[in-house]
Amino acid sequence: MTAQQNEITPESVGQAYDRFADAGAATVLGGNLHVGHWDEDHPDVPVAEATDRLTDLVAERLALRPGRHLLDVGCGIGVPALRIAGAHGVRVTGVTVSTQQVAEATRRADRSGVRDQVSFRFADAMSLPFADGSFDDACAIEVLAHLADPAAALAEIRRVVRPGGRLVVSDLCQRQPFTGEGRAVLDEMLSMYEFAGIGSPGEHRAFLAGAGWEVLELTDIGERVRASYGHGAAAFRELARSLEGVAAEGMSRAAEVMEAFGRHPDTGYVLITAQRP
Repeated sequence: MTAQQNEITPESVGQAYDRFADAGAATVLGGNLHVGHWDEDHPDVPVAEATDRLTDLVAERLALRPGRHLLDVGCGIGVPALRIAGAHGVRVTGVTVSTQQVAEATRRADRSGVRDQVSFRFADAMSLPFADGSFDDACAIEVLAHLADPAAALAEIRRVVRPGGRLVVSDLCQRQPFTGEGRAVLDEMLSMYEFAGIGSPGEHRAFLAGAGWEVLELTDIGERVRASYGHGAAAFRELARSLEGVAAEGMSRAAEVMEAFGRHPDTGYVLITAQRP
C-alpha cells in the first residue's frame, strides 16, 4: 500500500483509540469517529449532522431491508450501528479492537430503543470470530487505513458474508502520492493516528477485487468531506485546553497534523460499494 507503516498491529490501533478516549476525544464529533459529509446545498450544517450523513450514505449503498444482519467492522463507540439499526430495522453486530469502545458502545445500546437489535464485541478484522456466511451485509468505515494487509481483512469479511451480500467501504485515499512537504505531513498523519497506510482509489479497488469482491461503485467524495479536518482540528484544540502537560501537547499536535492533511489537494476519500458473488 502507498505510504505504509509495517509496525501497525491490532493491539497498537486499539491502544491508540483507548488513549484518545482517555483524553475525551471519542465524542468531540458527535460520537462518530469518522468524517462528515457536507452537501453543496447545505455547507453549514453542524458537524454532528454531517457525520451522521456519512453514516446514512453508507447505509443507503447497503440497500438494507428489515431483518437483515449487518456486520459493522470497526464500529467505534456504536453510534453508526445504533443509527442504522433504528432507521432500517436491521440487526447490527459491531466489532472493534478497542476494549473501551466495546464498553461505551454497549452502554449506549443499553440506553437506546434498539437494544435487542445490536451487539458489540472485541474482535480483529483479520480473524473474525464468526462462522462462514453469518451476515447478510457488512460495512467498514475508516478501517482499511489501520490494516497492514487490507486484502486479507477484506477476504475475511467476505468469508462471513453470504453470497449476494454487500460491503460498503468508506476510507481515506491519496489521489496522487504525497511528495516533498506533503509527504512529511502524511508520514506524521500515519504515525499520529496509527494508520498502516493510505491507499489510492486504484489500490482500494485492487484490494477488493483480490479478496473476491465485485466492485459496483467507487467514488471519491473528498471535496464533500474536506471540512471534517478543520472541524476535527478545532475540536481537538478546544479539548487540549482542558488537558495538561504531555496530553495537551499531544492533542494540539494531533490537531495540527489533521488540519495540514485535510488541506492537501491530494487528500481524497473513497466511498465504495461491492458485492459478494
